[in-house]
Amino acid sequence: MEVEHGGERELGMQQKHRKHIEANIANLRKCTNYKAIMHESVVCGLLSETMRHNIEELNGEAYSMPKEDQELEKHRRYFLKITKRGPLAYEDLKKVLRRLGYVDALRILDSVDNQNNEFISINQRPSGSSNNNVVNSNSNVHSNNNNNGNNNSKLDTDIVDNRLKSPSDPEWRLQPYTTPVVGQTRVVIKSDRIHTDKLPTYKMQSQHDRGVLFIVNIIDFLDPGKKRSGAEGDGDSLIHVFREIGFTIFNYHNLNQEDFFSTLHKLTESDYVKRTECFVLVLMTHGERINAKDRVLFSDGSLSEVKKITDHFQADKCPHLRDKPKVLIFPFCRGDKADSGRDVAHIPQEPQVQHDSITYTNVPTLTNMLVAYASVPGYETHRDPTNGSWYIQKLCDVIANNAHDTCMEDLLKLTEAAVAKMRTQKGDLQTAQYENSGFSKKLFFNPGCYLDPNTAN
Repeated sequence: MEVEHGGERELGMQQKHRKHIEANIANLRKCTNYKAIMHESVVCGLLSETMRHNIEELNGEAYSMPKEDQELEKHRRYFLKITKRGPLAYEDLKKVLRRLGYVDALRILDSVDNQNNEFISINQRPSGSSNNNVVNSNSNVHSNNNNNGNNNSKLDTDIVDNRLKSPSDPEWRLQPYTTPVVGQTRVVIKSDRIHTDKLPTYKMQSQHDRGVLFIVNIIDFLDPGKKRSGAEGDGDSLIHVFREIGFTIFNYHNLNQEDFFSTLHKLTESDYVKRTECFVLVLMTHGERINAKDRVLFSDGSLSEVKKITDHFQADKCPHLRDKPKVLIFPFCRGDKADSGRDVAHIPQEPQVQHDSITYTNVPTLTNMLVAYASVPGYETHRDPTNGSWYIQKLCDVIANNAHDTCMEDLLKLTEAAVAKMRTQKGDLQTAQYENSGFSKKLFFNPGCYLDPNTAN
């Protein structure tokens, strides 16, 4: 592909853009995080996993470099690689920076084209398709690609076709997430049979349509102070564990509210969900509880009641999942109170009814559904800046070690028990809970074991 510029035809990135990146690598490194920008670039298709590997492979140089210098070298190689990614790479890099909220880095890139053009803020929303430089900064939608990048300079200028689209784009298509995750050490124990029980069990025996996992991990927000540090690894842990079970994965980051519901609708209306035996949604973000109603925060700063999400799965609105098990996992805060616990020696004996969960009167339309929360109403959840969410990490541990012979409700109970043993440095704790809405059968994942090589009915 060629770009017209100044009366000359240039192959690949414009020379002024390439030189501008090369001249400002040191400044760009100072105002960006390598792991974050590399992750976003791979997710959106700007770089491939193979390209990431090539950038991070230091060919023995690492043995003579301090760890800090290794990170700086990877960061440098990243920006040099972008200069070889074709005529659209400069604008696509700016889109990635917008989605991560790297305003200073955006200013550096915009300065070379500053010809009476107003700087575009990261929170500016597109008003139409006339300006391709303005993107939805809050919708980091994964697009699966098969670009097996290598050191061939010709291939380095190839452009991935499915580029940084929003679910509201008519050309946007659902694509399973197939990128390998690295650094995962959990071993998922496999089943030796398809489990049955005295209670009826949900059908979980298909080889290729065992389940669909819909992950939405919102890490960055318009307010930089709300960044969910450490949350990156939670998504990788979930992908690894559920992929080992046999699920098809749909993985998205930093969605705004419109794109979240658009993706949810398209996915639950798709053939993937029509064929699947089970559906799991994990929404990782900030939450709050106002007037006894749980609400979640999206990357554009908008809030939605959790009820709007759960109502989507009513039988009349979501026919493809009628009579199928649905598990919704919400590991966000449900208030701002810290649970410091109580000295058991001073807990008065109270009527059991006062410990009951919230009563629901209109649950019949929400059948075959479990909703798992990382905390009880009114209380906050905990996330380690390095290791991630207490709840998600313990859930992945429990599934890996027990899903081969344990049903889903018992897995949630084991997770609740594991989380309850954890404490912050201040001694605060966390109590998880789940709600059963007509989930009348037992759900066994049966990892590694299948009977029906075809699809679910």
